[in-house]
Amino acid sequence: MSDTTPRPGDLLELTVDGLAAGGRAVCRHEGRVVFVAGGLPGQRVRAKLTTVKRRFAEATLDAVLEPSPVQCTPFCAHFGDCGGCTWQDLPYAEQLRWKERFVVDALGRIGGLREANVLPILPSPAERGFRNKMEFAFSQDRDGQLHLGLRRRASRAVVDITECHLQTPLTVRIVEAVRELARESGLPGWDDARHDGFWRFLVVREPELGRAASADTPAADGADTLTADDTAHGDGQNAQGRQCMLQCITGRHPGAAQAVSRLAEALRARFPEVTGVVHSLRLDPEQVAYGERVLAVDGEAVLTERLGDNDLLLGPDSFFQTNTAAATLLYDEARRMAAAGPNDTVWDLYSGVGAIALHLARAAGAVRGFEITPEAVNDARANASRNNILNCSFVSGDVRASLRRERPGEGVSPRIVVMDPPRAGLHEDVVEAVATHQPERIVYVSCNPATMARDVALFTARGYALQEARPVDLFPHSPHVECVALLTRSAG
Repeated sequence: MSDTTPRPGDLLELTVDGLAAGGRAVCRHEGRVVFVAGGLPGQRVRAKLTTVKRRFAEATLDAVLEPSPVQCTPFCAHFGDCGGCTWQDLPYAEQLRWKERFVVDALGRIGGLREANVLPILPSPAERGFRNKMEFAFSQDRDGQLHLGLRRRASRAVVDITECHLQTPLTVRIVEAVRELARESGLPGWDDARHDGFWRFLVVREPELGRAASADTPAADGADTLTADDTAHGDGQNAQGRQCMLQCITGRHPGAAQAVSRLAEALRARFPEVTGVVHSLRLDPEQVAYGERVLAVDGEAVLTERLGDNDLLLGPDSFFQTNTAAATLLYDEARRMAAAGPNDTVWDLYSGVGAIALHLARAAGAVRGFEITPEAVNDARANASRNNILNCSFVSGDVRASLRRERPGEGVSPRIVVMDPPRAGLHEDVVEAVATHQPERIVYVSCNPATMARDVALFTARGYALQEARPVDLFPHSPHVECVALLTRSAG
């Protein structure tokens, strides 16, 4: 390489040619691909190099010199500062076009399927206010000020949000109230540098079911005079059918129980929509909004969500797709691809609270779910009972280990296997175990086109063929995309 080779820290003027999976801008400079964190197709940008390799480089956006011909005006005051909604300045139709292309590119480049049958992407039924769950972080700055909001872009710092268009306006009012009450408590927020602090996360769950009655309705005057009898209605709903559960995740601190109890009491008095406040403990320093143990519950610790024909009970840590309406489209596609009949046995791997299993059960002969989290298995069994579905069973344990115990010929092998694995995809042992049972159809639901493409290639090497894939958008204004794919066993 000559002395003119770009180095980390250099500023380059570049034209954005396109977008890569994950949302980074794709540029080119002297034969080298440059991935820029930020930027839209058609923009002329100035970017600061962070990494330089022989064939590619990575950079951060320093400034937009010329706008993109397709960009639009963001609708949130926090855009560009807050780390969410990185595509607000890209029209929704363009977002969908690029997400569909991410799936096509992954199947071609990683899966080796250049002519894959990728069906047109299904858009989210709503572009705003679609999320049924939001996670907010606390932090403590060097001046001792406590913050509550969303992570700043490319930073661990927290933006004190005053608006957010992903959930309903109720969520923002709750966040502002919790921020005020937490500051009044005098207890410290989490300090990332010292791995210390009390207030850590606030998780707001507001299911689609019952939201129409409450989404944009401010708490009534005099709400602080409401009693539990005025709001309690069972199944985590108040008398108006509204539902909202808060989970406050904290560390340990003297007086912690009283502080959270006072906060919960104030919130439930101020917001009649809040049917329960759960206090959970997290001691692990890793910043994940997941409580290791529930310490206390004020009100209900369960919500009801409706997906298709089924009501699902959700606890504070239940996994459920954050966009209920779009998840229904996704699972409808999975059901169509599975094409289960009354004589078919279906296995649902990574079954969670049973959402997919129950969505398939009314057409299938029997559905068996496999899930590692015992709480999720208990929820799934309760959800099957609640919906009077008698042909579903659920196995608790590591999916990989559970499948090793399911030996072909010793039981009923499935004709159809449905799976919705974690973002990292499947362990190759799981691929091998599924292929050993020789199901006729495999339906693969994924939140990561790259790992899905890799796993599809592993199945095609074991006698399966990809019939079709359908992207579904559950995350407007971000580069994330869900996809469901159908593989069938080849003859012979």
